[in-house]
Amino acid sequence: MKILGLSTLTALLTLPLLGAPAMAADDPVGPALVARYNFDGGATAGKISDLSGRGTALTIRGSANGQVAIASEGANRFASFPGVCAAGATTCAKALLEAPDDADLDPGTRNIKWAASVRLTTGQLSGNANVMQKGVANVESQWKMQITGRSGRAQCVLVARTSGQTFSVMSANPVADGNWHRVVCERANGALTVTVDGSAGGKVAVPATVAVDNTMPLRVGGPNFAKDSDMYHGQIDDIYVQVG
Repeated sequence: MKILGLSTLTALLTLPLLGAPAMAADDPVGPALVARYNFDGGATAGKISDLSGRGTALTIRGSANGQVAIASEGANRFASFPGVCAAGATTCAKALLEAPDDADLDPGTRNIKWAASVRLTTGQLSGNANVMQKGVANVESQWKMQITGRSGRAQCVLVARTSGQTFSVMSANPVADGNWHRVVCERANGALTVTVDGSAGGKVAVPATVAVDNTMPLRVGGPNFAKDSDMYHGQIDDIYVQVG
């Protein structure tokens, strides 16, 4: 029988658990944290509790019997969204999570960071897939995270209030590979950036005068229930928003 050396044993013991969501090593602390959801407490009366102490609960909303399921793998719990609509179907089950408009989620010209752990495959992409957003691109202003349907990459978007100017960055590599990935969008130091599992992606300059401020709700898993809306069909975990 082969005897494993200490270094080999150590490596084996420190391997990540298969199927476990990416660790949220970027967790913020202090008053800048304005919303946080990790789904470990499940859903109570159709609501997901906020853990920041400043945000409001996410409400599960569905259309055509669509539901957001709280799934488990080992000790991990996460949100699972309805699958892609079958070709030729006349109605499609859709679901999203929504928290009401909250001024704490409007950064104005301040720094903002929003993050989520995502898992999906290319087969779960039917177009762009909205992970989380506040605001609509052509109404007031917006910050958004999505997975692009064309390349399966993570994308972060800011749309400026008044001018409608759009700033967008893309991850270096696709994330629609069936594995958990930690995606972080951030506006800071005059730029919008995206990182995936700690690796930097795109970066674009954002003028200090650009403001994001709207009266729209926070939505996770889709923008709305319109026929061609950019619904998300995979799993999501460990969401947070930090402002300031």
